[in-house]
Amino acid sequence: MGNEISISKIGYEDVQYAIKNEYLIINTLPLNKQSCLIKNTINYNDEERVINDLINNGDSNACIIIYGENSLDESTYSKCKKLIQFGFLNIHIYVGGVFEWLLLQDIYGFDNFPTIGRELDLLKFRANMKIDKKYLT
Repeated sequence: MGNEISISKIGYEDVQYAIKNEYLIINTLPLNKQSCLIKNTINYNDEERVINDLINNGDSNACIIIYGENSLDESTYSKCKKLIQFGFLNIHIYVGGVFEWLLLQDIYGFDNFPTIGRELDLLKFRANMKIDKKYLT
């Protein structure tokens, strides 16, 4: 309500479409987890330059997709809010993140869920447990 920002959340089919149509794909993964990314994700070293180029060219309607590690990764929302502050209007968050993408890749294959690099330890991107086990019976 009021000044609250509405954030668009998308699923894997939207990401597949974005890959085929060369949308701008950005990740919020930590530097030590950049070895396996969804195809067409811009390199983190190039992100600032690419965003600045869009700003300088007045391309605030560029379609941008942001993803993180998993569905609980709050860094995607922070990145989205920053981009909105820079004037971008067409931003979407793939909430499943690289974790969901790699699980789907494991089941349905690399061709359907392509990545830059490979990762065998899919749990590396899982969400951290929020509920303390000792309270469960």
